Amino acid sequence: MRADLFTDTELKLAQMWIDVLGVDSVGRGDNFFDLGGDSMLATRLVLTARRAWNVEFSVRVLVDSPVLKDMAGRIDVLVGPADTGSPR
Repeated sequence: MRADLFTDTELKLAQMWIDVLGVDSVGRGDNFFDLGGDSMLATRLVLTARRAWNVEFSVRVLVDSPVLKDMAGRIDVLVGPADTGSPR
């Protein structure tokens, strides 16, 4: 992972991307599909994220927000402000 990750959500999501994509590192400005993601990997990532945060969302969230920081922001909205892990 890279040092440009700011929130707990970004850190957790970045580790998921590393695991799913098989890459060495990701940063908050990286695009899932530019790093080699495809529809099968997107489905795997979304299922993992849904379990991790106990929220319901579809692959469409990743398609609409393929940049890590944007997807993390969407997850934070779904989870709610108390559990985002945003820096204070």
